[in-house]
Amino acid sequence: MRVTQMMLYRNTASSLQAQYQELSKIQDQTTSGNRIATSSDDPTAMYRHLLFSSDLAGVDTLKKTTGMATDRFIMAEQSVQTIQEKFQDASELIIKMGSSNSAGIPQIMKATGQEVLAMYQDVMKSANVQVDGVPLFGGGKTRNPFSDGVVMATGVKLRAGSTGGFVDIPGAVGTTATTGTTTTTGTTASAQITGTPATVPMSVKVTYRTTGAQGATLAAPVYTVDVNGDATDVVATGGQQVINVASGVTFTITPATTQANKDAYYFEVVPAYQGGAADRKVKVADTRSIDGNVTGDELINGKTPPGRGVNLLAALTALRGAFLRADNDEVNAWLGRIQEGRAQASDMQAITGIRGAQVQSINSTLEDDSLTLTEAKANNISADTFDVMSRLEQTTQALQVMMSSERQVLNTSLLDFLR
Repeated sequence: MRVTQMMLYRNTASSLQAQYQELSKIQDQTTSGNRIATSSDDPTAMYRHLLFSSDLAGVDTLKKTTGMATDRFIMAEQSVQTIQEKFQDASELIIKMGSSNSAGIPQIMKATGQEVLAMYQDVMKSANVQVDGVPLFGGGKTRNPFSDGVVMATGVKLRAGSTGGFVDIPGAVGTTATTGTTTTTGTTASAQITGTPATVPMSVKVTYRTTGAQGATLAAPVYTVDVNGDATDVVATGGQQVINVASGVTFTITPATTQANKDAYYFEVVPAYQGGAADRKVKVADTRSIDGNVTGDELINGKTPPGRGVNLLAALTALRGAFLRADNDEVNAWLGRIQEGRAQASDMQAITGIRGAQVQSINSTLEDDSLTLTEAKANNISADTFDVMSRLEQTTQALQVMMSSERQVLNTSLLDFLR
């Protein structure tokens, strides 16, 4: 077969086009650092690339989740630390006032009550602390765990003869409550909210008296109802005693005949917990979650386990009431309750710290996994720099030779071209 000038031209042009394409591909590899750009370049490597990408996306999502949880735990631990410190301050305040010569002076005691109110407000603020609009101690899907607009009355406590420690009043007639050396049988008492109290926090003390201040026998039993230091006498009418101790708060004692002179009953009005019962879970793997933060029900209400059954807001409310009533014996009687509340906050701080450390450790592991997958993904498609540069040099030289050949083909005469 005779080789014509037209055939030489076409072959040269085709080869030049192929070299230009190869040069463009090598330049792309030089720019991106990757040896493959499409599935046709290396189907196996591209399949591995997709697998690495999927695994990396999953690990990065978990890393982000545990990272946010770690931040929440750090803030939660700080809030619980604040609560624990407030109860330590309250405990020291009781000890100080109990041994001070100033103790018992109404003006000083009432001023101290304002200090306890500030502690209550700090604890309330810590209990409602939020991160990115989400409360830390709200359990699941709760915007405001504690609010003065949603309140409840705590259980009633008794001090026989208005002295000694506090005893929970049993909830059924015929049961027995023992305080110190005194036994009270068949006494029940309850406090209920029937409206919105005018003042929150509210601490109430009800003293049953059959004798007057001078020891004279009263014609009819009298209740002294003391709300936050404001006392009012109410004459008993016999039978079941129902006393409206404040706006919307009703106190009931049944039966009245079993009460001893000067037995004192206490209860508080505090915000009711509005959060969920379950801790917020933290997802640490595709099919695994671990416990999140403690809830307000555990931290503030002391639900067991792991709480100690102390309502922290009620404990501070009661202490404030005791100071406002300028009753030094009552203030000292709350020391055990306040110290137990401090221990409860300390327990929750430890649990929060342990759970936070677990999540932080998992987050660090996920960080390492992410780096490993990122490196494997890059190595899978990365180009060998030496190979790319070598091919670039070879292709450039070949291209120069072909361009020279192309010039020779184009320099022929018209007659040669037609032959």
